[in-house]
Amino acid sequence: MRRRIFCIDSVSFYASCECAARKLNPYKTKLVVLSNLQDHGALVLAATPPMKQLGIKTGSRRFHIDRLPWHERRHVIYAEARMSHYLNVSVQIVHILHQFAPPEAIRVYSVDETLVDLTGTERLFGNDAHVARLIRSTVFRYTGIPVTIGIGPNNVLAKLVLDLHGKKTGVASCFLHDVERLIHPAPIGKMWGVGAKMEVHLRRLGIDTIGDLARYPLETLHEKFGVIGAELWHHAWGIDESPTILPPSSLFGAKRQRPRTIGHGITLMKDYTTYTAIRLVLQAIAVEVGMRTRQAGLVGGSVHLGVRYTRTSERRGFSKQKKLARFTADEREFLPVLLTLFLDAWDETEAVRYVSVALGKLEPRSDHVQLSFFEDEWARARRFDFLDLVDRLNVRFGRGTIRPASSLLKDSPLRTRQRLIGGHKQGGESS
Repeated sequence: MRRRIFCIDSVSFYASCECAARKLNPYKTKLVVLSNLQDHGALVLAATPPMKQLGIKTGSRRFHIDRLPWHERRHVIYAEARMSHYLNVSVQIVHILHQFAPPEAIRVYSVDETLVDLTGTERLFGNDAHVARLIRSTVFRYTGIPVTIGIGPNNVLAKLVLDLHGKKTGVASCFLHDVERLIHPAPIGKMWGVGAKMEVHLRRLGIDTIGDLARYPLETLHEKFGVIGAELWHHAWGIDESPTILPPSSLFGAKRQRPRTIGHGITLMKDYTTYTAIRLVLQAIAVEVGMRTRQAGLVGGSVHLGVRYTRTSERRGFSKQKKLARFTADEREFLPVLLTLFLDAWDETEAVRYVSVALGKLEPRSDHVQLSFFEDEWARARRFDFLDLVDRLNVRFGRGTIRPASSLLKDSPLRTRQRLIGGHKQGGESS
């Protein structure tokens, strides 16, 4: 039986949510969602199609809009991000999709993209074109959010045809015999799974289109990039064996696979130039990573530090990691290691704009109750009990209810980030 995978994408999701709340048509409204209404350099998180036609898109800044001609920008609506509202709308859309497929056939890929396996539903909902129209009209009727759809025999082709054609035409389909005609002419940067760095590597090999990748020797790609190279080659031919139906054991809170790392990164609102200020950032991120690791019931055996310098710098930054003396999820134990890594690699003339911290080599906490002759193990146990209590209070009463006193200092990112979702303001519900 031919599989029917639908990749469903919400058009300019955050911006469409704001248009729906105002009963406006996102295809005719100039609206942008900003990270902060008061900031002249605020980030554009989403823009409606008319704004994209003016060159304003996700990642633009508010001052880019201010530079547009007056007649183009005078009717622009500015909305501040309301992440909790967007998450609620996303859940509503998934609930609507449950009318068309069972839970195990629905994969939420991101807040605005979902993969649905509709194989075997032809007698219920009709052919591909009919069910696509039905999904689009139902989602729009109940949420006001327009969606576009890519249809293919597997997850990769459904996603590729959505990105390359469906977002322009509304609905597009591609099957294996269409790959050379619909997929191969696209630039290699449009390939799902090819990031900026990989694109540079592939172009150095003379691979400029997806078709070039498909015609490149598989053995050479595997030799240069390992399993990733081989996987990209297969995807270029539309071959994808990833499951489209989730196993029942993965639903309804079943046991999850242990993560390889737990980390967190922050793009700073300004350049940080002094060690005192950067130390506050490292401490804030270490608190976040330690809490998440403890809540997962894990401890880490290594710590990783990533730093990017300001965009005007000719140097990108650095990445360092180190094995810890003992497995831990206590930020007070791994923060000194982070600070040492930072001081050893940081060029004091460079301003820092992004910092990430991660704990790796994760193991169950219960497997690492290790006694030492040289340390007060009772004190360490009492410290972990205290941290567990703090974590429970923060879960019950909200993040940041109990936090380090240093978070009150001017340069600490914890002052503003504790009430954010995905790094942006939660906002209020739609009125």
